[in-house]
Amino acid sequence: MSPFCTSGVPFPALGGSCKQQLFSVHSEMVKLLLSRGANINAFDKKDRRAIHWAAYMGHIEVVKLLVAHGAEVTCKDKKSYTPLHAAASSGMISVVKYLLDLGVDVGAPAEQCKGTERLCVCAMNEPNAYGNTPLHVACYNGQDVVVNELIDCGANVNQKNEKGFTPLHFAAASTHGALCLELLVGNGADVNMKSKDGKTPLHMTALHGRFSRSQTIIQSGAVIDCEDKNGNTPLHIAARYGHELLINTLITSGADTAKRGIHGMFPLHLAALSGFSDCCRKLLSSGFDIDTPDDFGRTCLHAAAAGGNLECLNLLLNTGADFNKKDKFGRSPLHYAAANCNYQCLFALVGSGASVNDLDERGCTPLHYAATSDTDGKCLEYLLRNDANPGIRDKQGYNAVHYSAAYGHRLCLQLERREEKIASETPLDVVSISQCAPTVQGIVITYLLSLELKPSLHMPGDKLMETSGTDMLNDSDNRATISPLHLAVSTAFTASVMAAS
Repeated sequence: MSPFCTSGVPFPALGGSCKQQLFSVHSEMVKLLLSRGANINAFDKKDRRAIHWAAYMGHIEVVKLLVAHGAEVTCKDKKSYTPLHAAASSGMISVVKYLLDLGVDVGAPAEQCKGTERLCVCAMNEPNAYGNTPLHVACYNGQDVVVNELIDCGANVNQKNEKGFTPLHFAAASTHGALCLELLVGNGADVNMKSKDGKTPLHMTALHGRFSRSQTIIQSGAVIDCEDKNGNTPLHIAARYGHELLINTLITSGADTAKRGIHGMFPLHLAALSGFSDCCRKLLSSGFDIDTPDDFGRTCLHAAAAGGNLECLNLLLNTGADFNKKDKFGRSPLHYAAANCNYQCLFALVGSGASVNDLDERGCTPLHYAATSDTDGKCLEYLLRNDANPGIRDKQGYNAVHYSAAYGHRLCLQLERREEKIASETPLDVVSISQCAPTVQGIVITYLLSLELKPSLHMPGDKLMETSGTDMLNDSDNRATISPLHLAVSTAFTASVMAAS
């Protein structure tokens, strides 16, 4: 879709009988309408005039007719698109040549030409509201014939738009921009120009998987391991989006597979996290220590466990990744698999010997994290069958049952039957102050009461203050007497009150 036609349905919005006739190229009808006083510069709701649409549709005879009757060739719509932008976006080379032949002032903005000779104000490098020149627009839409014409007439191949992208960035990314890219590179476009977020044209080829274009850019002198503002190289980007062929091109050209990117992650971290096993296999073949952590202590196996792709995880395990290695928070890959409810990865890690009762720095086991995310109980059930201890409490005194209650997971509350001791702060307390939906909260409390649990009616005030944040608790006089039922009432959880009463 052309950026000139942002709605995707450009024509029904037109108003006025003059513009409607443009679509069938009725030059004679346009002449008749003009002779009857039709406004040559009338515009639609997007401020697009008849000449915009004639240029976009390639109706060269109508364009000539409109110009002859005084149409402004540098008029702009609400997004500052000129007729030259319109013709460039749709590849209407005859219109482009005509507008250029009128006498283009290559460097001057259109505003400087107001009041001067009408045919000499079509500024070739005039940007639209996004900073895009006609050359940007042509490259974005893969209009190589137009690109060639604009370059021959002296268009600036390195002009940046509002985000710092040059026409070469667009040619590197667009679906049909291969020939545009070759034309730009052959005419002096800077292959290492960075956008405001630090991306070069090579980053753009990596983002969109244009591996043949990446070869052209590399051969033209592109820096292979250039970093964007997040520290990511083109290899990181290609790994993140699963472009195996481009990864192969970059590695063959000397890209560093052990270079750190965002949060100190390797390209393999990103490929594993995104679940691209072929990319993981290609990166592993280059050889480096797969247990090297990122800035948070997470290995590639942590990333695979979080991403949930079993093939990636098994590939790393078979390569010798340490399944018990912990990050800086004390979490193993099994913690990540449980937290993201990735059953297959959890199954593989436990089967490989991962410890099910390892504590992180908060005192949480994988079972705690499974209790927060496992709505159907599948991961919980598997962990319990493999000796996960539901009685282990974190540093705040909560066990997996409390976590399941706080997140409103009714199926997870079967864990309570495995508890022999119930602390002063019960799951009923937790669910009363949780932020889950009132209906879910009511179901959970009803279920807990059906187990004949005795709720702790007077939780310590300080603990409630930490957990709830309810205005009712701001009064120190209330702290000694507040109960879970009070909390349910104070937060307007009617279903909870009915269940507990």
